Amino acid sequence: MKNKLKFLTLILALGLIQATVLDIFKVFNIKPDLLLILVVIAALRYELKWVIIFSFAAGFFKDIFSVQSFGMNSALFVMWGYLITRVNREVSIDYDLIRLALMAVVAALNFILTQAILVYLGNYIPLGVFLRGIILQVIYTSLIFPLVYKLIKYE
Repeated sequence: MKNKLKFLTLILALGLIQATVLDIFKVFNIKPDLLLILVVIAALRYELKWVIIFSFAAGFFKDIFSVQSFGMNSALFVMWGYLITRVNREVSIDYDLIRLALMAVVAALNFILTQAILVYLGNYIPLGVFLRGIILQVIYTSLIFPLVYKLIKYE
């Protein structure tokens, strides 16, 4: 239980960092998604009940600080947590390179789904902005993932 409380605290701390400090490190208005990284890590480490709780908490926290439609991140993060947990039961995700590839795929699909939902809701997204966003979001989030994973692993 103590580890789970620490993880919830980590979601709060990294969520605040993402909402405030990471604005300094934006590249073309893109920053790494620390909360999505925590959802992937939770799905790799905890059982499904706690993954759903952590994913919802991370998505809700991101929804609070984002200007996108409310509830979108909560739903997507819970979906990612559930899917990764299911995949982790069937396939061993023990190597760093496999975890990095998983993070890249989840970051890309999350960006694509988020943008598709926004387009469906009536927002116009130019193709150049979309392509630049997906490339930078995947690279940036994937580069930060090993650092956050090692930080949590050693704690």
